[in-house]
Amino acid sequence: MRKLPRAIPELDGGLFVPRQVAELLETVLTDYEQGLGGQPGSGEARLVLSELRDLLRMTGSRPALAPAREQLALPDPQQELIGRNLLRGG
Repeated sequence: MRKLPRAIPELDGGLFVPRQVAELLETVLTDYEQGLGGQPGSGEARLVLSELRDLLRMTGSRPALAPAREQLALPDPQQELIGRNLLRGG
């Protein structure tokens, strides 16, 4: 797993969030939003996500980001399963 930089507290009480962390957060928000789909009762969650995007300035046209798994350099569980099965059989 890749080590991401930590957020840095500022003297005025704010929080500086490094670009890599902001991109990961945006990816997670997008994945969560897509997971909501058209579920009944998801209107409030969508409203909260929209407000959070506005606060974090994650609005407008933005380039596509890599999946969270890739950003964190996490191994693919399917590939690990195949590798373990190959080791057991050999």
